[in-house]
Amino acid sequence: MNANTHTPGPWHTKPETDYVPAQVWADGMNVADVYGGSRDVRKANARLIAAAPELLQSANEMLACLSFIEPNAMRAQVMLRAQTAIAKAQGKV
Repeated sequence: MNANTHTPGPWHTKPETDYVPAQVWADGMNVADVYGGSRDVRKANARLIAAAPELLQSANEMLACLSFIEPNAMRAQVMLRAQTAIAKAQGKV
């Protein structure tokens, strides 16, 4: 999967009911049903999933900004974590 194949954001949550799991929706489509754990955990997981498009965009923007900062150990660690997360989101790891 590359950066352009996921459902475009924004994504939003729909609350769980007694008959429907917590859900994440985008552009009128169900992106994810969220199962497992307690109702509070499912709600929190749905919020995290719904934030994914913005988090991915922010991580890419952060990497671009960090490239202008003088190299040091902290910068290297942060860049590696961001690059790894972006690769995971893009299906590269």
